[in-house]
Amino acid sequence: MENQPSSVNHLTMTYGLYMGLALILNSVVFYVMGSPFSVVNGYIAYAIIIGATSFVMRDFRDNSSELGVSYSKALGLGTKLSFYSSLVYSFFTYVLFKLVDKSLMDKFIVFMEEQLLKSGTPESQVDTMMAMYRKVLTPATYSIAQILSFTFMGFFFSLILAIFFTKKTTNPFAGVE
Repeated sequence: MENQPSSVNHLTMTYGLYMGLALILNSVVFYVMGSPFSVVNGYIAYAIIIGATSFVMRDFRDNSSELGVSYSKALGLGTKLSFYSSLVYSFFTYVLFKLVDKSLMDKFIVFMEEQLLKSGTPESQVDTMMAMYRKVLTPATYSIAQILSFTFMGFFFSLILAIFFTKKTTNPFAGVE
């Protein structure tokens, strides 16, 4: 199995596309329902990330019989998967915020302001933070933040899931030339 690194990249790119499309579908459903920033939307996105990462790790473990799967390889697999899916999802987010609904960024800032006030943050701090967000937050910066946050979430979930999807090598001479 000399081509395993390329097969890992192919696997993560393919399933990263599928996971990104599932995240997009989730967002479109909540956008059409009129609540794109719903907490339930976030929970479903986490479930999609966990489910897809588990599926890909299990699939990779089951198909790599002789070499086994180390913890670090499973962790890298999950992180790459979430990175590729975040690229797909962030492109969708950019198009949505920039071309489809230009008022969505203002709605997002209002939503963040409401959440901060509900959490008990003093109004003077909220006003200061919202003024800063209005200057910095654009569809491009929001999309870049999506890439970073989804990749980090995938890494975090992969830290836990990799424990369950490691596999010892069955061939003691695997990798020895």
